[in-house]
Amino acid sequence: MKNPDIEALNKRIRTDVLITQILSGVFAVMTVIRLVTHEPGHACKDAFIAVIALLTGLLFTDIRKSGKPFAKPVITKLRVLAIVVMCSGYVSQAVESIAAGMRSGGTNFAFRLTDPSSLLIAFVGIMIGIFSEVFVYGNALQDDMDHIA
Repeated sequence: MKNPDIEALNKRIRTDVLITQILSGVFAVMTVIRLVTHEPGHACKDAFIAVIALLTGLLFTDIRKSGKPFAKPVITKLRVLAIVVMCSGYVSQAVESIAAGMRSGGTNFAFRLTDPSSLLIAFVGIMIGIFSEVFVYGNALQDDMDHIA
């Protein structure tokens, strides 16, 4: 007899995977379009969003396959996601700064570590990293429960 809660969870995860795959594809196409139209800063942001969506989809796929959200592969992907998100704001800003400098003849490179949007994105990445540590604790609890049962 199948558990209706697990079936509902699998349906939701299937939908989440589909949405993240579509988003990843859309932003990958947007990256190419922006590169062709000579917008490297926006192309970099779109590429990061595509990678973040792809990693999120892979994370959901692992949860669906194993049925365990606290499994080691999920934690690994969550940590990689945190690093990618932390880097995305500053790397995009650096690419935009270099592109703007090149457009102005190589005299105007403006990169600020205190850029509010880059700081916010880095903070979100840090929060995802902290969240992954909660998953590490959940993995330890799950292992204990598996050994008891």
